[in-house]
Amino acid sequence: MDIQRNTLIKPFKIMIVDDDPMVVKTLERILFKKNYLFFSVNSGEDALKMCDQIQPDIILLDVIMENMTGYEVCEKLTSRLGIHNIPVIFLTSNTDPDDVIRGFKAGAVDYITKPFNTDELLARVDTHLELKRAREEIKMMNLVKTKFFSIMTHDIKDSFIGIKGVAEFLNQELNMPDANCEEAKKLSNLLVNDSTNIYNLLENIIEWDTIEMGKVEFVARTFRPAEIIKQIIASLENTIAEKKLSWNLTENFDGSISSDPVAFESIITRLMSNAIKYSYENGHITIEISREGDQNIITITDEGVGMSQEVAENVFRLDTPHPKTIGTHQEKGVGLGLIICKSLTEKLMGLISIVPQKHKGVQVILSLPDMEQ
Repeated sequence: MDIQRNTLIKPFKIMIVDDDPMVVKTLERILFKKNYLFFSVNSGEDALKMCDQIQPDIILLDVIMENMTGYEVCEKLTSRLGIHNIPVIFLTSNTDPDDVIRGFKAGAVDYITKPFNTDELLARVDTHLELKRAREEIKMMNLVKTKFFSIMTHDIKDSFIGIKGVAEFLNQELNMPDANCEEAKKLSNLLVNDSTNIYNLLENIIEWDTIEMGKVEFVARTFRPAEIIKQIIASLENTIAEKKLSWNLTENFDGSISSDPVAFESIITRLMSNAIKYSYENGHITIEISREGDQNIITITDEGVGMSQEVAENVFRLDTPHPKTIGTHQEKGVGLGLIICKSLTEKLMGLISIVPQKHKGVQVILSLPDMEQ
C-alpha cells in the first residue's frame, strides 16, 4: 500500500548518521511517513562536514561507528557555535546505564534502542522537535520583547525630556518679576497634556504586560455585540460631535455571541477611538456586525487619514517603532493601543487585521469565534 505523504506542511530536517545501510533505509522509510526531510551520512566525519550546510532540526546518531564514535561526534557538535542547540538522539543497541549516562554527558537529549519500534521512534523524535520549536519561539519572543521595551524606554525618555523642558520654562516664567500669567497658563497646559500622555503610555504598558503574563481571567458570556458597541459610541459622543462625524451600525445577523464582554469592550473602544481620532471633520464611520461560519466579524471603517501598506503590516509588531500619527484635531497618541487590541484578540482566539488606504481611511476587521462558557 502506498503511503500518503502530507506535502503541504513545511518539513523538519533530520540528519541520519549511521554506517549501516539497512538501518539508514529503515529510518528513512519511517521518517518519510511524517513528511520529514532527511539527509543521511555514513560517518561522523561527514556529519561534522555537512551539519553547517544542512542545518538539521534534529540528528539521529549511531553510537558505534568506525573511526569516530557517536560520543565523539556529539561532543564536537555540541561544542561548535551555531549547532550546539540541535538535539541529538543516540541510536544504540546497548542499554547499559553507564553508556546511556555517557551519551547524555556527551550532549545527547535521548536515545533509541535498536531494533526500532516505529511508534516509539516517531514519538521521541516528535517530542524533541516540539521542544526545540518551543525553545526557539521563547528565544524569539524574548528578543522581540527586549526590542519592544527598548523602543518604549526611548519613547518615555523623549516624553520626559519634553516635560522637563516645559517645566523649566514655566519655572523661569513664574520667577520673573513681570511674570506673564497667560504664558504661564499655556506652559502649564502643555505640562498637563504631556504628563497625561506619559501616564497613559505607562498605563498601556502595564495593561499589555498584565494581559501577556496571563494575569487577566477571560470569562465567556453571551451578549449582543451591538448593545456594547452602542454603549461605547454613547461614551464617545462628545468627541464624535466635536468633529461633526456621522456613523451607522449594521447588523447582518440577529443574534448573540459568546466571548468575554470586558475584553470585547476594550478592543472596540480602542478601535472606535482610533477611527474618531483619525477622521476628518464631517466624516463617516461604519460599523458592521456579521457572521461567517463559526466566526463573528466586526468591521469598523472610517474615511480618515488612513495609513500606508508598510505601516499596516508593522502596526501590530512589538519590535517595530510605533508610528504616532497626530489626529486630525492634533490629538496625540501614546502608542500600544493596537498592540493591546491584538493581545486581547489572541487571548479570545480571534484575529485582527487592517485594510489600509492612504488618505482614504482604514478598515479594521475583528474576527472572534464563540468561546465555550
